[in-house]
Amino acid sequence: MTLPKTGAAFATAFRSRGLAITHQRLAIYEAVAGSRAHPDVDAIYRTVRKSLPTVSRGTVYRTLETLCNVGLVADVSHVRGTARFEAALEPHHHMVCLTCRRIIDLHDPALDGLAPSKAAGGEAGGFEVTRYQIQFQGHCGDCRRKRPAGTQGKRRKR
Repeated sequence: MTLPKTGAAFATAFRSRGLAITHQRLAIYEAVAGSRAHPDVDAIYRTVRKSLPTVSRGTVYRTLETLCNVGLVADVSHVRGTARFEAALEPHHHMVCLTCRRIIDLHDPALDGLAPSKAAGGEAGGFEVTRYQIQFQGHCGDCRRKRPAGTQGKRRKR
C-alpha cells in the first residue's frame, strides 16, 4: 500500500506498536486530518463512506479510539455529549460555540505557560502535567449576529 503524505505519521505510529495498517484505518485518519472543523463521528463516517461504502460505524468508532490511543488524534470536546476529533496535535486551545457547536482553534501564547499552582495540587502534589487544553464556551460571532435584538450578552438558562 502506498501511503500519501498524511499517512507517514500514521504508518510510523501503527508500525511502532505492531498494529495493522488498513485502508479503512488510513481513510478514517485522513478524514480527521483533512478537516479543521473538528468533526464528530457521524461526519467522519459520512466522509469515509464516500470512498469506502462498506465501512461500518463500529469500525469508525473503534478506529478513532485506536487513533486516540496511539496519539494521532485527540478527542477535543464533549459538547452536549458528542465527541469531536482533530489531528492538529500542536499545543492550542479551543473556543466552543454553545449555539452552533462550532469549535474554533485558539493559538494564544499567554495561555501556553499556565500550570496548576502548588496550592491546587500541582507538582507539589505529585501530579505531573503532560498536556492541557483550555476551552472557552460562549457564542460565535455568526450566532451572536443571528440572535434577536435585546438578547445580546444574556446567558442561556440551563
